[in-house]
Amino acid sequence: MQTILHISADFPDPLVPSKTRAVQNLLAETDGFRHVVYSLNRVNWRRNIATLSFGEDSTAVAYGAPPYGIMLERFLIPVGEAIARNVERKNVQPSLIHAHKFSVDGLVASVVSDLTGVPFIASLWGDTDSKIVGAKRGMKERYSKLARRAAKLLPAAPWTESYFRQAFGLDGERFQLLPVMTAGDRLLEPVLTHPQRLISVFALDAWRRKGLDILLEALAIAGRSRPDLMLDIYGTGSPRSLLEVIGLIQASEAAPRVRLKGVLPHGEVQRVMNGYTAFVMAPRRETYGMVHVEALFAGVPILWSENRGIDGFFNGHDVGVRCDPESPENVAKGIQFLLSSERRLKANIARLQAENLFEPLRRAGIAENYRQILKRYSGSERDKFTRVARRSHG
Repeated sequence: MQTILHISADFPDPLVPSKTRAVQNLLAETDGFRHVVYSLNRVNWRRNIATLSFGEDSTAVAYGAPPYGIMLERFLIPVGEAIARNVERKNVQPSLIHAHKFSVDGLVASVVSDLTGVPFIASLWGDTDSKIVGAKRGMKERYSKLARRAAKLLPAAPWTESYFRQAFGLDGERFQLLPVMTAGDRLLEPVLTHPQRLISVFALDAWRRKGLDILLEALAIAGRSRPDLMLDIYGTGSPRSLLEVIGLIQASEAAPRVRLKGVLPHGEVQRVMNGYTAFVMAPRRETYGMVHVEALFAGVPILWSENRGIDGFFNGHDVGVRCDPESPENVAKGIQFLLSSERRLKANIARLQAENLFEPLRRAGIAENYRQILKRYSGSERDKFTRVARRSHG
């Protein structure tokens, strides 16, 4: 059984157990390999590094570094060196390294790769990675070299691939899509609704990023010609975010059309979605948009943002509408389209479900895709590492 060494700042560990479970779910579904995880945790304005084992093959890494990515690579090189030493001390012999976020984890993985001779692949997260790469103009050449050194780049969505192809001048052969596993994975038959109702689901703490202010403006515009229009919002958050969201709704012309419905248990999300006309959310920033995919699985047409989230996955399939997330008028036009096209859009979604075109986005399809990537890019197992400690990694 080959061993895959995973480097991720987004893996739940005893130090920060509340991290997203996207990477954890991917590894849990991908059997046939030994998965060894190093979970990264940055602490502001410290310089030391510490490790803490949890589980049989998982290690939490705490490292000191300034905030805002100041001197980013300078502080990440020692993290990679510490991981390489820890791996050697534990006598782990990986045949592939997976950096689960290009802009941070990838810098660490390149150091480990240099010290061990093990190849690495890197995931591309559209939101975080494009933001950091765009902001770190002084590291453009370094990131370009990193992208070319990776055995494969794994964008979560098509728009992310387009961004990095242009940013680094790469061709399509350097990339392979690796979507994100959703919590809800069932396919539910679409049902027509009467009266028509819209649904949105998001963490209230993220309302700005999810574009709630623009959505409310759009709802007010669309509602002028649809007096019966209603939007139900599901989600929870901090007391502060609840007050902010309530205040935002109450101050909006759309206030009579909006109901804040509270938290939805994960197991109930798709069932509840299935009874709505459409799912509407146009985030300002979004790497993937799992809830949009869950809505399609639940038989519900969607409104999403251009060049964000799931954009590019459903070109030509007519399952909803893409919009400009900064334009209330454009979002309102999208809402009107969803309402007037419910029957046709739901018929299209039912056909796609029947033709298994959603399978690559379901858990089993993603796991098989990932399994084939790991098989293809794993190097040979080594009796011992190539110990060439270098200060210049590139």
